[in-house]
Amino acid sequence: MNHELRTPLNAIIGFATMLRDSEDYELGADQRVTYAEYILQSADLLLGHINTLLDVAALDSGKVELNSDVIDFSTLLNDAINRVLVRAEAAGVAIERLEGDADVLGWGDADRIGQATDHLLHTAVKMSEEGGKVLVRVSQTDKGWAEIAIRDEGDGLSNEELYEALEVFNETLRGLDRSWMGPGVGYAIAKTFVEMQGGRFSIESRLDEGTLVQIALPPPNIDVKPIEDSEQDETEQTMPERKNDAA
Repeated sequence: MNHELRTPLNAIIGFATMLRDSEDYELGADQRVTYAEYILQSADLLLGHINTLLDVAALDSGKVELNSDVIDFSTLLNDAINRVLVRAEAAGVAIERLEGDADVLGWGDADRIGQATDHLLHTAVKMSEEGGKVLVRVSQTDKGWAEIAIRDEGDGLSNEELYEALEVFNETLRGLDRSWMGPGVGYAIAKTFVEMQGGRFSIESRLDEGTLVQIALPPPNIDVKPIEDSEQDETEQTMPERKNDAA
């Protein structure tokens, strides 16, 4: 993780220095704009890494507070898309929102489900090739649960890679020694934030086809309990069917 933190920070320092001394470098207006964009992209990447570290630390400590209320899933997804756009544009990845249900409401902690969605979108962009796209959709299940689906068209993961990605919090080494290659800890953080408030997390990945993740929270005024480890073991292997016209 040291490399992931230093690289964007060095880029920020380097390009900021060139902008400050633009006369010495004889930078034109277009070059200054380009370098400013590089700084914004690097700052966004660095902020994402820092937020991930903070989320991991909070989950490791077991001191994550939940403040449940009614959540507008359409607004939540729009906000998450806006937060990831800079990174997606820098990677040359398009985010396409498919038509879904209107007025989809769920019950849970908006901040935590927002963080889960952020991690899933960032991971989808990270797993995508330049020129690829990420499909997203909000819908309501037959039982009234509010659901967000996110699908990338990347290389996909094998069963072993998917297992390791979801079990990252069981690693012996902590903090900066964690594995950050591949999907990193994004799937594991999202799964934990969703299931700790009684939500549902499902993931399906196929090599050379990509990955589909679905997260769902119950409708308002439905009492649910956080999923225990034993229940997770029973439900983790149940993957949703992939639909050609859905995220």
